[in-house]
Parts: sequence; structure tokens; C-alpha cells
Amino acid sequence: MSDQQKLDELLQKLQAAEMRQQQLAFDIKALRKQLQVYQTKQQPEEKPVEPIEPVKPVVNTVKPIAPVAPTTKPAKAKEKTAWEDFIGTNLLNKIGIAVLVIGISFGVKYAIDHQMLNPLTRIILGYIAGAVLLVIAIRLKKNYTAFSAVLLSGGIASLYFITYAAYDFYQFIPQVAAFGLMVVFTSFTVFAALQYKQQALAVIGLVGAYAVPFLLSDGSGRVVVLFTYVAIINTGILVIAFKQDWRGLFRFAFVITWLIVLAWLVTDYRPEKHLWISLLFSLIYFIQFYFAFVVSRFISTINLGIGDITMILSNSFIFYGIGYGSITDHPEGEYFLGLFTVFNAVIHFAVCLILYYKLRQARDIFYFIAGMVLTFLTLAVPVQLEGNWVTAIWALEAVLLFWIGRNKGFPVYEILAYPLIGLALVSLLHDWSELDLLYDGYYYYDAPEIAFWPFINVFFLTGLIVTFMFGVTHKISTKTEHNTANKWLNRVVPIMRYALPAGFLFVLFITIMREVSLYFNQQYYLTAIKSEEINQYNYDWLSFKTVWLINYCSLFVVTLWFVNQRIIRNTILNNIAAGAGALIVIIYLTGGLVELQALRNAYLSEDAYFIHGFWNIGVRYITYIFIDATLFIIYRVVKNENKPSLFKLERLFFHFTLLTILSSELLTWLTLAQVLDGSRLALSILWGTYALYLIIWGLFKDFPFLRMAGIGLFGITLAKLFLYDLTGMSTIGKTIVLMILGVLLLIASFIYNKRKKNQENTNESKN
Repeated sequence: MSDQQKLDELLQKLQAAEMRQQQLAFDIKALRKQLQVYQTKQQPEEKPVEPIEPVKPVVNTVKPIAPVAPTTKPAKAKEKTAWEDFIGTNLLNKIGIAVLVIGISFGVKYAIDHQMLNPLTRIILGYIAGAVLLVIAIRLKKNYTAFSAVLLSGGIASLYFITYAAYDFYQFIPQVAAFGLMVVFTSFTVFAALQYKQQALAVIGLVGAYAVPFLLSDGSGRVVVLFTYVAIINTGILVIAFKQDWRGLFRFAFVITWLIVLAWLVTDYRPEKHLWISLLFSLIYFIQFYFAFVVSRFISTINLGIGDITMILSNSFIFYGIGYGSITDHPEGEYFLGLFTVFNAVIHFAVCLILYYKLRQARDIFYFIAGMVLTFLTLAVPVQLEGNWVTAIWALEAVLLFWIGRNKGFPVYEILAYPLIGLALVSLLHDWSELDLLYDGYYYYDAPEIAFWPFINVFFLTGLIVTFMFGVTHKISTKTEHNTANKWLNRVVPIMRYALPAGFLFVLFITIMREVSLYFNQQYYLTAIKSEEINQYNYDWLSFKTVWLINYCSLFVVTLWFVNQRIIRNTILNNIAAGAGALIVIIYLTGGLVELQALRNAYLSEDAYFIHGFWNIGVRYITYIFIDATLFIIYRVVKNENKPSLFKLERLFFHFTLLTILSSELLTWLTLAQVLDGSRLALSILWGTYALYLIIWGLFKDFPFLRMAGIGLFGITLAKLFLYDLTGMSTIGKTIVLMILGVLLLIASFIYNKRKKNQENTNESKN
């Protein structure tokens, strides 16, 4: 702190102390007066005590600050004065110059309509009026700077209008002379704005020249003139960007310029004539605003804000959108869209190279523009390439960005990697949907002899690449820590710790499953026998597809559990495997057994078109292996959880599954043996036997819930017997089933009674 600052601080403290001293003296005086009143009432003969005079403040050379009165009237008066000053000194002059220009315009229009002024006179009077405004403005600058700036801007705008009218409307001056004058006016406006240091002057004078947006639609030459005119104005704004941080001027010019270009594109653009004009001038405007933005950013010490980011993104994507639209409209433009997109990335890359040497001063803008490079490179992929190439390149690019961001300490690259991961996943889903449409339509209607090779095709390769993307990014994420100083990463990274492995498992699972489905669908369509009446297909392949997809799901879950047990050792992953396994078993019981029954029936039926082989029966025993393995992992996971309620639920689920499979197997062998009438009887006997088994096993293991399940199964069997089985059953059948179930029930009762007696004997021996 300098000596002058210390002196000022001490003087302020002294003034504050003096104010407190004065207030204290006033309070003492008031108290003395009140005390005098009471003393006078009690002792009227005594003289009142003389009040103590307030202590005089210390005399110093600094003028004391008067205390602010509690009333609010002065504040209102001050506010009123401020608004009056603003309206009188700032607003009225701008309104006045606008009204003056409008009034002159009406007067000129009246004179033109009534043939009072010839064209040359109009131009001369226009120049004289503009010059008069300039002279008056210059003479008033010393004492009335703001008012002078408004007059000066009005004069410059008038000169712009007159010069353009003299060239375009009346052809009094050639093109070179007209734009030479505009360069002079622009240069003078820039110089004046810097001298006055008034942004209003620049806005009204320089950007006000945009009020000449005559869009010439009858020839490219005039369009070139118009766009050159706009480029000259933007050049003046670029110069101001070097000198002043006038962002309002920059943004206003930005909006007006692109509106002019967009309006021309909508109304008069013709690709065959105007393609290069559109690309050239939009590139000029893009570079002008881009350069102005970068320069103003280096002048300012403030980091990137929302407004800055919005501006540079808008500038980049408006230019890209205009170029993309212009090229697309051209008959041969589709071949150059990718090149144009890469060109956008090259522009930002060039800026990155320049900013590399200024990294310490503008680290934020360097990262941001580097992100723009990657954005346009990412856009170039789907623009120029198609289908799976887009997905593959996006996935590999996401891995690269994530690796750079996490391992090299550049958090912006990690931030950019996350949306790219999402894009790769969405693109993969789109590829899969396209394959479904292509496959069904192609094989069903056109050429079934042409086939995709399962596991040897670009769709499978793309799925593996996206799986690799999720796996590698998750591996890097678990091995390295993210930048904790970045608030955005602190919010996203905890979510991605679960999203990345989930994405890995999801994509890997679906990728392989689709190949399995692809094979069986293909075999189904290849069996087509076309006739005039109807096409015949071997529907066994669709049933095989369902069965083998269930087998694959079981294998995937079992493999996941095994890998987790040996390598990963994650409790959540174990629970996911058990839950998925239970869902697979349910799907098998409700859908898989139905398809196995269809295969069995096809095997036993006579078909004039197709041969149904032994695998229609043999595949069922392969499914038992996968389902048994799935039930095993469910049991192991539940056992490790050590929760009695969960264990009971798992055991009941296991026995329900086993009974359902045994029932299906019994019906299969009865059908193969052509015993069709005994299915009801056989099922009732099987269920009664299994109910007895549950009771015995429940007694042996001391599991009451199993015993109750056995009793419940007995009840279901009896209900089935009397409500369904006995209907239409022969007398012998009724006799057999009733006798067997009766014996089973008696055995169960005997076991319960024996258990009770053993318990009583044990209690007596203890007593």
C-alpha cells in the first residue's frame, strides 16, 4: 500500500471518529435537558444545571463528511435529477437526430415525387447536409462531447446513404470511386469513435451504415458489390476491436451481417451462379468476426463467459450452416460436404496453433477452440462417410480424447469425450436399426441366396469397436483420477463410473446376440420355397432362434459371474448377474419351453416340404445345461448374501423351475411314446410325488417353508384333479390317480406323525 493510500485511509477514519463524537455530544446535550426538566419539578427553588456544550471536533484540513439524514426525500430528488439528466443529455439527442433524419427523408421524398429536385441536386444536397452535420459536430466537440458524437454519427450515416445512392440508383460515380469514398467514411468513423470514446457513435455511425441492405438479385456483380460493402463496414469494426472492448458494437454488427447473408440466401440464391460468392463472403465475415473475437479476448483479462461462448459457437455454426446449405443445393455438392467440414476444422486448428504460444495468457480460449477443431472433425465423419464408418471413427476418437484428457491432464478433452461416447452409442443403435430393415426387406422380397456372414461382417466389427470404447474408457477412469478442480467433471464422473461398464456390457451383449439372431433369421429365409399360391418356410429355425438366444443369454450371464468371481470381484455385478439369470429362467419357462414343444410337435408331424431332424428333440437337453448353470449362480449369489428371506425365495424359485421342467419333460416322453390320454394322470402323479418330496426334504433340512410349499402343491394338485383331470377321464384312470395321490398323502401324514412322536420322546427323556 502506498503512502497516499495510507493517508487517505487515516483521514477517512478521522472523519468517522469526528462524526461519532458529534453525535455523542448531541446525545449528551439532550439527556442533560431531560434531566433538567425533572430536577426543576422536584426542586423548583434551585437553578437549572447549565448544559454541557458539545466537544468541538478536531480541526483539520480535510472537509468532514456530513451525516446522511434519515429522510428519503433527498434520495428521491437525486434519482429524479439522474433520470432527467439521462433523458435530457443522452436520450433526447438520439431521438432528435433520428427524427431529423426521418423528417429530411420525408421532405426529400416529397420533392422527388413532385419533380422539385433532379437526381444530381438530390445527391449534392445530401452531401452538403452530411457535411454540415459533421462541421457542427466538430465545433461542438469541446464543450458538448456526447451531443457532438450523435451529430457526427448522423452525418456519417448520411454520407453512406448518399454515396450508395449516387452509385447504385443514378450511376453518377463509378464502383471504384463509390467504395473508395466508403473506405474513407469508414476510416473517419473509426478514428472519430476512438477520439470521442463513445460506443454510441460507433453503433449509430458505423453499424448504422448497415441500413443500406439492398439485396441485388438480378446478377452476381451487384451481389458482390453489396457484400464487399458489408465487408468494408466489418473491417472498421475489426479495427475498433483492437482499441476498445465494445462488445455491444461487435454483437450488433454480427447479427446484422449474418441476417443480410441469410436473407439473400433465402430469396435470391441460385447454386449454379452464386455458390462461390456465398462461400467466399461468408468465409470473409466468419474470419472477420472470429478475429475480432480473439483480439478482444486477448485485450480483456476476463475468462470466457456464456456470452463469449455463445458468440463464437454461433459464428462458427452459422458459417458452417451457410456453407453446408450452399454446397448441398449444388448438383455436385454432396461430394464436397466432408471436405468443407474438414476445412472448418482446419481453420480452428490454425487458430489453435497461433494460440499455442499464448497458452498461459488464454488457456481457456485455447481449450475451447481445440474443442471446436474436434467438433468439426467429428461432424466430417457422418457428412462424408456412411453407416458403420461413422460409428467406428467416433468411438475411436472418443477413446483418444478420453485418454488425452485423463492421462495428459487436459480436462476439456475428457469433457468433450463424454458427448462423443453418447454419439457413438446412438450411431451404433441407428446402424442396428438399418440392418434390421435391410435384412428383413432384402431377404424376404429380393434375393435370399445372398447372405451376411455371422460374426464376419462390418456390423459385428462396429459393435466390438464400441465395446472397446466403453471398456478402455472405463479402464482409464478406474486407473487415474480426474481433475477435481473442474466442477463439471465432479458431477459427471460419479455417474460415468456406472454408465461406462453398463455400456460395455450392454453393447457386448447385444452385439453377439444380434449375430446369433442374424444366423437363424438367415437360415429361415434361405428355406423359402416359392410358389404361386404362398411361400413356404421352415419355421423350426425361428423356434431354434428363440431357444439358442436363451442359451446365449444364460452363457453370457454365467461367464459374467465367473469373470467377476475370478478377476473383478464386484458385489453389485454379482447381484446383476443373479437378477439377469432369474429373468432368463423365467423367459425360458414361459417362452423357451413353448418353442421346445413346437420343435417336438414338428418332429412328430409329417411335412411335405421339410425334414425335421433329431435336433428338434436333442436341443432341449442342451438348454438344461445352460439353465442348470444359471440356477447355480443364482444359488451362489444368494448364499453369499446370507439373507434368510432371500434364501427362501431362491429355494422356492429353484423347485418351481425344476418341477416345470420335469413336467415338460414328462409330457415330451409321453408324446414321443404316443401316450396322449394319460397326460393329465401323469402330471397329477408327478406333482403329488414332488409335493411329498418337498415335505420330506423340508423335514430333513428343517425348512418349514419347503414343507409348506409341499402342502400347497398337494392342494393345487387336488384342485387340478377334481376340477380338471377327472372330467372325461376313464374309470380306471380315476381309480389309479386317486389311489396314488391318496397313498402319497398318507405317507406325508405318517411322516409328520412320526416326527411329532420323536419330538415328544426326546422331550420326555430330557425331563
